[in-house]
Amino acid sequence: MIKYKELLFLNKINRVGKVTIYTKYWDMLINSKDMDDLFNKLHKSNKISEDKLIKAKNEAEKIYDSVVNDSEINVVTVFDKEYPKKLFDMENQKPLYLYVKGNMETLSKSNIAIIGTRKPSDNTKIFEKELVKGILAVSKRVVVSGLALGCDKIAHETTVNENKITIAFLPCGLNVISPSSNKKLAKSIIEQGGCLVSEYEPDKKVFKRNYVERDKIVAAFSDIVFVLQCGEKSGTMHTVNATIDFKKVNHRDLYVYLPEDMSDGDYSGNISILKSNNGTKVSDIDEFCEEIVILEKDNNLNKNVDYQSKLI
Repeated sequence: MIKYKELLFLNKINRVGKVTIYTKYWDMLINSKDMDDLFNKLHKSNKISEDKLIKAKNEAEKIYDSVVNDSEINVVTVFDKEYPKKLFDMENQKPLYLYVKGNMETLSKSNIAIIGTRKPSDNTKIFEKELVKGILAVSKRVVVSGLALGCDKIAHETTVNENKITIAFLPCGLNVISPSSNKKLAKSIIEQGGCLVSEYEPDKKVFKRNYVERDKIVAAFSDIVFVLQCGEKSGTMHTVNATIDFKKVNHRDLYVYLPEDMSDGDYSGNISILKSNNGTKVSDIDEFCEEIVILEKDNNLNKNVDYQSKLI
């Protein structure tokens, strides 16, 4: 929780978000002893009114006290060693801090994100369940998804049923499971040794823009992204496009399911990804699992990346 209170304070100042903190207030932040020292530095700079600073300070202290007194929630800031290093690829859009419920050790394990539409076809549902089982049978990778309905839920649920570990990234606070029908699943994820992760305050409700931000985090966090089914204009494409961008920075693998029969659902997003040569086509589970085994033997992905130099 290094500098958590200071980060909260800055983030609560009106019109001061992640990008502004990283680009404008970073030096002031790292050179401040505590929140009061940071408050004084900002006050002396005359860049922000005293009223705004006082309001932000009070809000930050209230949230801080609430979080530190919640035994179920852990906080990992961008300064902590537990912070997922791959998120540094997001540069000045990376989360300032993450709230975690469950086993934080899972954040450092190799993983695979399994994503797709909230309304998968029957064919996709069957394929996804067998795919997840196949991956878990040959790999120790943690399954990552977003706890939404459809493909996300199938990925988490199948993993839990196989007594394996999964991580859910939420577009809302950890105390506000959305959709509410997934509350039982969320509890099972934690009980099975996985975790729930969010960059939003524990009681923060979901907003439309949160989905895009969450999807970028999933893309940056994941070693492999597997797309089951999506339309060209679906939310899944946010994760896909971010994954493609991050592939240009550091290695990531993008795989796309493409069935022979596509008459029972919208696979236009899948087709678009493959046409642009940004993903690898998968139609056979056994062949894909063989590739996973090969990737499992290479444990050096991102090993030599100097993420610490990307902190600023």
